[in-house]
Amino acid sequence: MRKGSKPLLYDEKDGIAFIRMNRPDMKNAINSECWHLFEEYFQTLSSQSHIRALVITGTTPGIFSAGVDVHPSDPLISRLFTALQENNRKVVLEGIAYMQGVFTMLADLPFPTIAAINGICYSGGLELSLACDIRIASHDTVLCFQETRLGLIPDLGGTVRLARLVGPGRAKELIFSARKIDPDEALTMGLLNHVFLKKDFIRQVETYVNNLMTNGPQAINSVKHIVDAAMDISEKEALIVEKEQATINIMSGQCIEGIGAFLEKRAPKWQP
Repeated sequence: MRKGSKPLLYDEKDGIAFIRMNRPDMKNAINSECWHLFEEYFQTLSSQSHIRALVITGTTPGIFSAGVDVHPSDPLISRLFTALQENNRKVVLEGIAYMQGVFTMLADLPFPTIAAINGICYSGGLELSLACDIRIASHDTVLCFQETRLGLIPDLGGTVRLARLVGPGRAKELIFSARKIDPDEALTMGLLNHVFLKKDFIRQVETYVNNLMTNGPQAINSVKHIVDAAMDISEKEALIVEKEQATINIMSGQCIEGIGAFLEKRAPKWQP
C-alpha cells in the first residue's frame, strides 16, 4: 500500500463515484480493512442521490485484485482459521455471511455499477466484479476462479452470480478447472461486457460511463431494479414489477424533459 494511503481510495467526479483498490504490493488482495471500507462506502452510496454511477478499479495498471487476502495475520481470516480449528460452524458461517453481505450491498446499489478490470482479476476480485452491473476489462487482463486450487469455492456470491451470467455448464467448468481466462473468451461467454485497450484504459471507461449518463437516470435505475428482480421471480410477477417501475419512472417527470429535448433537438438536462 502506498505510504499514508488507505487500501481503498474514494473520490467523485461529475456524478460518478470511484473506488480504487490501493494495495499494489499485495496485488490488491482484499483484507479486513478493505472489507470495512467497502461496507462503509456502499452504505453511504446507497443514499447519495447525486451519484449516478460507481466505478471500481485498481490504482495500479495491471492489477485489479488477486482476491481475498488469506494471510493468517489478517483479523478476519485469523478468526475463521480459529473457528475451523475449534470446529465452530457458527463463526465460519458468520464470516462468510459478512463478506457475502458486503458484496450484496454493492449489487443492491440503485444506480449502475461498473467494474473497470485493469489487470489480474482472480477469485474474490472476480467475485467483486460479478456483483457489479457491467464488467469492462483491459485487453491484457487475466481472469481466474482459482478457489478450488485452495480447496475453497467462490462463496461470496460468485458461484451463484457466475451461473446466472454465463449458464450453469460454463460456470461449473470455469470453477472446477480453475483455469485462466483471457478477455476475448470472457467477452464471448458474456462474463465481460467490453474489452478496452490498456492505454488510457480508465479514460475510456470514464467516456463509456459518461455516455451512459446522457440517458435518463430514473429510467436506468428502474431498468436495473426490474432486471435484478426478474432473476428471482416468475414472469407474471416480474411484469408487475415492470409496471410499478414504469409508473415510478413516468411520475418522476424525467420523461417530460427527455421527450422535450428530443423534439427540440437538444441534450436533456436531467434533474435528480
